[in-house]
Amino acid sequence: MILAASKRPISSLIFLYPSFLQAAVPAARRHESSARRTTKRLRVKPDPSFIPSTPTNQLQDNVIFNPPSSSPSPYHTPAAFLPPSDPRRSLLVRSHEHANPYAQPNKRLPPPMQKPIEKRYHLKEDEIAEIRRLRQKDPDTWTRKKLAQQFDCSEFFVSMICEASKERKQQQQMALDDIKARWGKRRTYAREDRQKRRVLWARDE
Repeated sequence: MILAASKRPISSLIFLYPSFLQAAVPAARRHESSARRTTKRLRVKPDPSFIPSTPTNQLQDNVIFNPPSSSPSPYHTPAAFLPPSDPRRSLLVRSHEHANPYAQPNKRLPPPMQKPIEKRYHLKEDEIAEIRRLRQKDPDTWTRKKLAQQFDCSEFFVSMICEASKERKQQQQMALDDIKARWGKRRTYAREDRQKRRVLWARDE
């Protein structure tokens, strides 16, 4: 019987160690050389169709349509890229009709999830004057919600017919400033960033 010498070092043969020494054997770790090979293989060059052939200073706005290599489908190809005589245009129209069956004129819609709210104009001039008087007299007790429940109307309607006094606004502003003073840097930055986004939304940017 011929015994061939193992090319692996004895320290790597864990099964030869006793059971109480196997836990002390160091496990294999990934070194910098293997990590470099892994990241290098993940670096995939972009498709040539995405690389502009013109210089960067002469580029203009254009549309790049590079679909994956598959069978043509009206769901994947936009109508702007289909010729007028292409039969896929009719298939695309039929697919839209099938996707939205309620687009037909004589098709009945499903019942609403909530009961529609009907506007009511039941409050008279004396009741509106009473709402304003209570709101000006004690805004802490007669809040918008309580007035809406008392006179059977919406809080938005209460805010339309009566406005809070200047003292009430100052109290609310002081309370808000006190809350903002306890904010940290992260929350302060988040609120400022939210205000900037709202301004950009209003500008459609």
